[in-house]
Amino acid sequence: MSNGEQAAGDGHTLSIRGVTFAKGLGTHGAADIKYSVGGSCSTFTASVGIDDEVAPMGTVLFQVFGDGVKLYDSGSVTGTMTAVSVTVPITGKSVLELVVANAGNGFANAHANWGNAKVTCP
Repeated sequence: MSNGEQAAGDGHTLSIRGVTFAKGLGTHGAADIKYSVGGSCSTFTASVGIDDEVAPMGTVLFQVFGDGVKLYDSGSVTGTMTAVSVTVPITGKSVLELVVANAGNGFANAHANWGNAKVTCP
């Protein structure tokens, strides 16, 4: 679900410029989410962008870290952009960290989606 607002469960289906995602993570910047992947996974993939519930507003950076090392930075992603495809090799990494960071304008309307977020493991 998307981030929603104040109440628990008040989000909607993840949606970026009209494309919906049945699975993924709906966050609000600033966000820092860590997963233990045990060093046995190979790839992280997602489609990232600003949720339609606040678009065309909102601007953030999507970043992926492995064991504290930055592996991916989207650059500035705005609410007028279609989803950005992310594919990051994470072979040998123990901790996968997904970050939504400030793109220079604060976090107003920063409903940041990681659509179809997936870690590929054997």
